[in-house]
Amino acid sequence: MRIFGFLLVGAALGVLFLFVWPLIKPVEPAGGALPPKVAVLERVQATGPTGTGGVPVPEKGSLAEVAKEAASAVEAAPSGPLCDRQWSESNARPMVMPKGEKVRSGPQPGGKSWTWVNVWAAWCKPCKAEMPEIAAWAAKVREGQGALRVNFLSVDDDERQLRKFLAGEGAAIAGDYLWVQEEAERASFYSGIGVSNPPTLPVQALLDPQGRLRCVRVGSITTKELDEAAQTFGFAR
Repeated sequence: MRIFGFLLVGAALGVLFLFVWPLIKPVEPAGGALPPKVAVLERVQATGPTGTGGVPVPEKGSLAEVAKEAASAVEAAPSGPLCDRQWSESNARPMVMPKGEKVRSGPQPGGKSWTWVNVWAAWCKPCKAEMPEIAAWAAKVREGQGALRVNFLSVDDDERQLRKFLAGEGAAIAGDYLWVQEEAERASFYSGIGVSNPPTLPVQALLDPQGRLRCVRVGSITTKELDEAAQTFGFAR
């Protein structure tokens, strides 16, 4: 009878377990995957300080706020350096301008001045779009007693296209205009400033008052970056 009693108690406990266990067992999604919030939390924990395995503690606010701040920081980051290549005063080397036809002369600052060289062509839309901005910026620098001149260096093959631009929309864009006709002169110049032949236009180059190459940039430039150049190299007073 005692053995029979033990069996009855064991059976009762087994039945009770079958009813109670589903109520206390954690629900696991199909396929064994963790719920989204748990999975995200584990990924956050896994990205704690290197070698510690710890959970990073947000400096303030929730994880969502921290993520938002990180996204804002990425958006505010600069798009790129001012110069693709830059030389200091101590390691800058003299640069020889290519030979060509001087089509037009621009404002001449007194004394030795910095020179902004803009390589362009009349068929290049980005070139023509930025030329008025470069000329206006240079005029502003000179008004502030800065010594700066602009040399628009044309690499056009079609003289008629070049002349048409200079007589039309380019007539009011102040600066020195040099037309480099010979391919050998262009190639030597490209090699001297370290860009491909032919390069992606426009190309920017900055010469200091001693005629040394200080900055080269391939591509268009904004007014904000031009102001940055003036401050970086110190030719704006």
